[in-house]
Amino acid sequence: MRNPGRMFHKVNDIPLKYKFLLIYLFCVLFPIIALNIFFYQRHTADIRIREEDNLRKSIERASGELLGMIEESVALSHSIASDNSIYEALDRTYDTAVDYYEEYNSSLRGKLTRYQSASPNILEIGIYADNPTIQTGTHYHVIGTGSQNTPWLERLMSTDGSISFTAYHDNRIFNPGRRISIVSRMNKFPSYSKYAKYLKIDLNVDKVDRILNRETGSLQLQLVDEQNRVVATSAGFGEPGAQIPAHPSFQAADPESGLVLERPIASLNYVKGWKLVGFADTRRMDALLAAAHRSIYWLAVASTVLPTLLIWIILRSYHYRVKKLSKHMGRVRNECFDLIDIPEGRDEIGALIRSFNVMTCKINSLINEVYKLEIRQKSLELERVRTELSMLQSQMNPHFLFNTLNALLVVCTKKGYTDVAEIMKNLSLLMRQLLTRADDLVPLQEEIQFTAMYLQIEKFRFGELFDYTFDIDPRALALRIPRMSIQPLVENACKHGLQARKDNRKIRVAARLTERALEIQVSDNGVGMEEAKLRRLMEDIRSDRRMDGHIGIRSVYRRLGLFYHDQARFLMESDPDTGTEAGFHIPVSRLDVKVWMKEA
Repeated sequence: MRNPGRMFHKVNDIPLKYKFLLIYLFCVLFPIIALNIFFYQRHTADIRIREEDNLRKSIERASGELLGMIEESVALSHSIASDNSIYEALDRTYDTAVDYYEEYNSSLRGKLTRYQSASPNILEIGIYADNPTIQTGTHYHVIGTGSQNTPWLERLMSTDGSISFTAYHDNRIFNPGRRISIVSRMNKFPSYSKYAKYLKIDLNVDKVDRILNRETGSLQLQLVDEQNRVVATSAGFGEPGAQIPAHPSFQAADPESGLVLERPIASLNYVKGWKLVGFADTRRMDALLAAAHRSIYWLAVASTVLPTLLIWIILRSYHYRVKKLSKHMGRVRNECFDLIDIPEGRDEIGALIRSFNVMTCKINSLINEVYKLEIRQKSLELERVRTELSMLQSQMNPHFLFNTLNALLVVCTKKGYTDVAEIMKNLSLLMRQLLTRADDLVPLQEEIQFTAMYLQIEKFRFGELFDYTFDIDPRALALRIPRMSIQPLVENACKHGLQARKDNRKIRVAARLTERALEIQVSDNGVGMEEAKLRRLMEDIRSDRRMDGHIGIRSVYRRLGLFYHDQARFLMESDPDTGTEAGFHIPVSRLDVKVWMKEA
């Protein structure tokens, strides 16, 4: 069966930093760049489409309003052309001007004024007839062959329809200017066709200009007639009457004019060829595109820099700790069990580092316990021999001395020397304890009894000038501690602390069991030591230098180290005014440990 792992063996050979680099390039950097390019193109296209749509709406809105004005004027022309009274009055032949004015006052006056006042989009309404018997007035005019300033009539005559839409310039003395007019033939009633009659409705040019100027924010508009002449334009954009070339939709007239849009006014015959031409200023669109470019650029920078920085931080944390772990694992092969002393973190790599440290500690502990047990046993044996020799260094024959003390005890008892007998008894028990080859771990109660016998001897020595007290926690009496660990501290207090004091010599021995440790304390009210002297004493105890005194304290310190390693704490404080305190703390977890020699 094929091993599926082989297909990935090349990936497994790539170093971690290059794997992360590949992941970063193909999963972060390149996709972000591609997405930003795609987003920029889509956003740019959306801006162009939106702006072009806005331009279309603008020109459609303007075209719709203009068409509304034109259709309103056409509808008005139909209404006027349906009034037969006007036909009758204008088709009649008058003998005198007085006859016309009488008819004018009776039927024509005010008719067109009512129509004109009803629509604000109408500038002027006029009816023109070739009846020479009527008089030219406000709304009624006489026309004839060769009449001047009637280009609108020429435009109507050139068309086949009855209505035309035209623009021209009125050169009359009164009210000259541009005109945009709806012109129609009044031929609805054939019975009144003696004279030709024409209706001309002039649109409000100012209203047309306002419609065109309303879109100047985005578009410059020009109203162009069928002859491609500019009829009306936005403010400041060309002059009416000028010729303009035809522009296909959405092509720039020049680099600054932007888009050009054309929209016919309507498909009706009388406005055929009329159109609105819109010139869009691309600077607004260019500004929008530039803003989009800047925003997408900074978005691309942010979306690239921030993930890059985050990935770099994560990679550095990952790679640094993995490299440390790999380096220390290589040291383990050379029997170097150093701990990884770095902030390991709470992730999986931190868990690996913590597991490695725990494993290293256990391996180191097993090596020390298994391979170095013999050396420690020999050290323990040597320290015990040193302790016994130091306690009995002045005695040539301990058994002879022990037997002699027993004989003296018998004599003192027969003679009634009670005090001396008690002291001899305690001294005999002390000698028996020193000569006993018992376990080095003894119950605290036994060590307290041994210490009490020694203090009774010191009491006999100093008399009323010396006193001692015990403060022992009953729960701690059965706990096993190293033999001869309290008596040397008491002996040191008597020899170095109380001997120089003249009276009121006191020693207190205390044992207290807490949740963490068994605390032993021996305190005296002797002369004490200065801080510098105490510091030198502690340095001598921890070293191998020769000491003239305090050998018992060094013995206690070393025995605690042999039994409990660095877990037991030896404490010593001193003050020249209050005395000295010496003791040690043994962790509760180590109080049930058997002595190494017995386990062996």
